[in-house]
Amino acid sequence: MSQSQHSRVQLEQMIDAYLAALLARDPSQMPVSPGCRFTENGVAIPLGEALWRSIDRLDSYRVDYIDPDAGQAASHVAFVENDRAGLMALRIRVEDGLITEVETILHRSAPMALNMPKAEPLWFEAEDPSGRLDRDALAAETENYLKAVAMDDGSQVRFNRQSAIRLENGILMAIGPNDEWPYPMRPIEDPDSWFAAVRSTLGMHPADQLSTGIYSFITSYDNARFPVIDVERQVVFGVWNFRRLGTVRGMTLNGKYYPHMAGTQFPNENLLGQAFKFRDGAITRVQGVFLNANVYKAGTGWDMSR
Repeated sequence: MSQSQHSRVQLEQMIDAYLAALLARDPSQMPVSPGCRFTENGVAIPLGEALWRSIDRLDSYRVDYIDPDAGQAASHVAFVENDRAGLMALRIRVEDGLITEVETILHRSAPMALNMPKAEPLWFEAEDPSGRLDRDALAAETENYLKAVAMDDGSQVRFNRQSAIRLENGILMAIGPNDEWPYPMRPIEDPDSWFAAVRSTLGMHPADQLSTGIYSFITSYDNARFPVIDVERQVVFGVWNFRRLGTVRGMTLNGKYYPHMAGTQFPNENLLGQAFKFRDGAITRVQGVFLNANVYKAGTGWDMSR
């Protein structure tokens, strides 16, 4: 086994160790290399600062994504910070039994964080070898999703036609016509808002939804990386920026005009840490955490060559 290869169990234990040290507010309680690089929301800072000083506790929601071949692992975790719930996307790299990289993306004040639907078992299921994509194909198909969003063209991506659900910051953003809704939906307060437009597309196949222009405020993507690829389970965890030029004011759906959110009306970008589950060569689940309306061209904080 090379210095970067670790077993699935070892990598899961490393996530355990990281989260335990985070709760203790003491990085020395985990196996970490002296030169470990740490970022929170795309900014490199000393390990032990930021959330390490303000976290109260972790909540029950946690989904791990493991890549034994690359020695990397990621997780989506609910936390509470100064009595406010949030969601974290976490990525670690392990070499020779030590954590050498930590990347975190935090969505603070996330209303759904303490009421997340239970993680579906399919995230942890090995897929039939006959239907598996290889590493390169998984990365390419995941990037096709980014292209589809940026181009308003669902034909760019292969979604599973039997079942496809997408959660972002704990909020249901897409669900196929054959799927059971993961939780009851609250009424939309403003029927003329962008959120009302999104709600009207739920039940539409996610590929078709992307072609409606509902995300037309996203004008490009950049800095895409897919550091965690689990071929056995057909899961990909990626990090990238969705960029908004601030020039697209709204969209028309079924003959009705909906203005885009205020946060899309100036140049900015999102920083995302999302996971994708493939079944039969197509995306069946997407779930992730993102930092909204970050500084335009701020990037992810990581060298693309890594």
